[in-house]
Amino acid sequence: MGQRAFITLIILLAVLVALSATPFPGAMIGFLFGIAIAFFVAGPVMLIGKVLENNGMAISGQTALWMLGGFYALFVLFAVLQIWRRLQSGEADQARSVGLRLALLVALPSMAWLSLNAMQDAWP
Repeated sequence: MGQRAFITLIILLAVLVALSATPFPGAMIGFLFGIAIAFFVAGPVMLIGKVLENNGMAISGQTALWMLGGFYALFVLFAVLQIWRRLQSGEADQARSVGLRLALLVALPSMAWLSLNAMQDAWP
């Protein structure tokens, strides 16, 4: 990935994060985040929780959220380590690509939090 494309995509990502704090687009983004979480996070977590409960290891919802947060933190840490390793070997293009992935990993929770707050404020 070239430097110009990297900078352009970072700016577009920053604009998207800023839009998620506004009343109308933020509420729509929050609604879409809610749907995505309901289908792609809540369903699998409930299935895994049911399997663990059937095997004698009941976990609470808060424990499941901490485990998901821990996995997400491992993804972020892994991306940081990849960037460092690629910068040390002189692969700037691959480091930018992983840097964009890291920026997305940091921006997604920020967008979710801002847009869900905007959705709560816009709800009648």
